[in-house]
Amino acid sequence: MNAQEMQAFLSARNNAIVGVNRPDAGPQLTPVWYVWDGEAFYFSTTRDRSKYFNIKRNPLISLIVDDVASHQYVVAYGLAEIIEQNTAELSRPLIAKYMPNNIEQGMKMVSDPSRVLVVLRPEKILSHH
Repeated sequence: MNAQEMQAFLSARNNAIVGVNRPDAGPQLTPVWYVWDGEAFYFSTTRDRSKYFNIKRNPLISLIVDDVASHQYVVAYGLAEIIEQNTAELSRPLIAKYMPNNIEQGMKMVSDPSRVLVVLRPEKILSHH
């Protein structure tokens, strides 16, 4: 998949599945809404979720976006960064992508003070087209 095809694929409203490492070394997999800006994936979570604690402890994560109909997928690997301040405005692209007809309600959701933004700037990306 070239860069233009990847951007088009990742712009669709598919979920991503994020894989993080649990304390006992087994994987934790979670579906998330995401945005890809051409350099990084962004997704949101809250401070009370296992995913948050697991990423804080071990920021090495994996992420896959899969489209069952077209048999395409993109897999990304790397270190996650957690942004804990001023996340509502940074999360606006997530709301615009997944809640385009209800941005006001979505912005209320991401304005929750327990919400954080996770950024994955992949060290490695694989795709299947």
